[in-house]
Amino acid sequence: MRELDAEETELLRVLDEGVPTTALIGMVRGLAEVLQSRGHVIQARVAEVAADRMQLLEAGLKS
Repeated sequence: MRELDAEETELLRVLDEGVPTTALIGMVRGLAEVLQSRGHVIQARVAEVAADRMQLLEAGLKS
């Protein structure tokens, strides 16, 4: 197996730090839009509910 170059190593470091919750919520909402546009209504709704719950949890942690 080859060794990672500097760019790949940096990308892995950034990914290992985690994604901020607000960014994750935005990604999941974006996923819901894509799913909806492709006709995957149930999966889109599940993604929307997941985003809503993450948002509620985030709000609860800040209070």
